This record gives sequence, C-alpha cells and structure tokens, in this order.
Amino acid sequence: WLKPVTFRTRASLFVPPRASAVPTKMRRTLAFATSLAACALSPAAGAATNPLASVLGLLDSLSAKITKEGEAEEKAFKEFFEWCDDASRNTDFELKTAKDKKEKLEAAIGQAVGDAEASAAKIEELAGSVATSEAELKSANEIREKESSDFVASEAELMEAIDAV
Repeated sequence: WLKPVTFRTRASLFVPPRASAVPTKMRRTLAFATSLAACALSPAAGAATNPLASVLGLLDSLSAKITKEGEAEEKAFKEFFEWCDDASRNTDFELKTAKDKKEKLEAAIGQAVGDAEASAAKIEELAGSVATSEAELKSANEIREKESSDFVASEAELMEAIDAV
C-alpha cells in the first residue's frame, strides 16, 4: 500500500530507495505514525470521514463528561459530609440535653420520693392522732352521758325535795 514517492528537484528526479530495503515491520510502523500525525494535524481536511479524529473527539467528550460527573459527585459528597456533620452535632446536642433532663428528672424523682415518705410518716402520725382523739372523744362522751344521767337524777331528787318542801 505504500507507493514510492517522487520528488522533483532541479537537476533530476529523486526516487527513494526501494520499499524492500526497509524492514516490513518498521515500514508499517512508520506509515501508521505518519498517517496518525497527518490526521491529528489536519482535522479540518477530513474531520467528517476521519475515524481517528472522531475517536479523539469521543475521547475528549468522554473526558469532559467524566470530569463533569466527578465534579457533581464531589459536590454531592460535600453536601452529604456537611449533612453528616450537622446530624452529628444535632445528635450530640440532643444527647447532652437528654442527659441534663435525665439528671433533673432523677433529682425531681428523688425529691418526690422523699416528700412521699415524709407525707406517709405524717399521715401515720395524723392517723394515730385521729385515733387518739376519737378515743378521747368517745371517753369524753361517755363521761358526759354519765354526768348527764347523774345530773338528771340529782335534779330529779332536788325537784322532789323542793316539791316536798
């Protein structure tokens, strides 16, 4: 596929050495590199039909797409990281608040238990006092009934004595 190229000079035609003089592998590599360089250097000449230019264009667009997605992922990660920090701070604050509230409630419970015990003791004392007062009242009522019956009996005697006199 390589044809000898002729260059015209003033004196004569120059024909390069035969293709068989250069090793085949080297010749193919040189031809590929030359065509690659020609395609890369002149994309306007055959951009519509040049597969290498379209591959390079696809690679550029893929690179841009990957960069854009990476920036979007980085932004999403930063937002997630900030959310995690905020959630952590809020949780720490809630824990501290809950511990403070727990301590206050435990103190209130302790005070309420103490008040309940004091009230129970006061109730027992008052119940004993009520029982004593009821016993004294019953005893006083019995004494009054006895004194009342004694008074009625002595009044009746005195009325009889006054009536007799």
